[in-house]
Amino acid sequence: MVIQNGQEFGLYFHFPYCSQRCPYCDFTLTVGEIPHNQYLQAAINETSLRIEDLSHYGWTPRPLTSLYFGGGTPGLWSTKSLGKYIESCADLFGFDDQIEVTIEANPAEVSLALLHEWRSIGVNRLSLGAQSMRPIALQRLGRDHTPEQVRSVVDWARFVGIERVNVDLIHGLSGETEREALFDLEALLQVSPSHISLYQLTIEPQTSFGARARRGEILIEPEEELLRIYRVLEARLAEARMPLYEVSNAALSGEESRHNLLYWTMGEYLGIGAGAHARVYLPHQEGRSLRALRWQNTRSIKSYLERSLIGDPLSTLEEERGFLDDEALAEESVLVGLRLTEGLRLTADIAARYSSHAQSLIKEGLLLATSSSPQAPHGRWIATYRGREILDHLCYRLILG
Repeated sequence: MVIQNGQEFGLYFHFPYCSQRCPYCDFTLTVGEIPHNQYLQAAINETSLRIEDLSHYGWTPRPLTSLYFGGGTPGLWSTKSLGKYIESCADLFGFDDQIEVTIEANPAEVSLALLHEWRSIGVNRLSLGAQSMRPIALQRLGRDHTPEQVRSVVDWARFVGIERVNVDLIHGLSGETEREALFDLEALLQVSPSHISLYQLTIEPQTSFGARARRGEILIEPEEELLRIYRVLEARLAEARMPLYEVSNAALSGEESRHNLLYWTMGEYLGIGAGAHARVYLPHQEGRSLRALRWQNTRSIKSYLERSLIGDPLSTLEEERGFLDDEALAEESVLVGLRLTEGLRLTADIAARYSSHAQSLIKEGLLLATSSSPQAPHGRWIATYRGREILDHLCYRLILG
């Protein structure tokens, strides 16, 4: 199987600490005192062990094209610790000339001085969890910042030289229709971020919202309204010359997230930290049918720290570890590739596996096939407008027939 985007290589770093847990959040995190130095050392230990472990399969490090600090709220990590981890990655892997170093942050916890510090240690992309630009919605979502703080941080980032700024929005909260969602988007467009992520509110079972939903509270708009909201936002973004390049992400031309594209184009990335996951391709060896290795680290932050600090085997840090063969990689390629506006770049293997299924979907107007090009020698399959609105169903049928 030919790996898409094979030259790209990233590292996702999960920082599992926050000042509070939002009622919709199901991520691996904890609230309370942050062990800055201990988490740094644990992460450095794990990174070194990962390289050593992968070397047994013939894998060797190569320069990072993306280094992404997610969470949690990695913006709360001390600049000293953050800088030391960035330095360790430069030493262990090297950096591509165009590396994208992203940090996620809460607008209420970012200052002009902090942005200066981040820029000085190599951060060149900022991702802000705004979620809304209306105070009442922010209150309902459990957020502790104001719309004015979002505007200020975007301006400050640009002032210090962090030109690439993403802002997250959440839509679909009960009682909030396309009018409110469009207001949020318009307010963001006024400050001209380079990237916007649009997330439909999801009610996760283990969250505060999940508990309220089980008690019968309606927290999310009906499916028909969610679809109307999505269509309105998509149209407005296209009008603003910031089209969706993926189901939930829009960007100015050339400002697409390198980190996110690693996921959707089947790129390679390490996952470091509590709860992090990864996909690494194994060098070809005669007779080996397994093509890639995937793992997910334990979501227990306490266990991760204890075991990583004393250098326990990687198996004690992981909740899941498995190998992927061609069939598993082909299925995953479909699931992520059709999220992209440009579609799934076909390989000979994917085309051979699913072409017969694709024909019926093409006839139904759910899928479009394009001819070969230098970027996609075997062509592409692209979900049509109608197909994207039922994308899960489309992928299911393409894989299983």
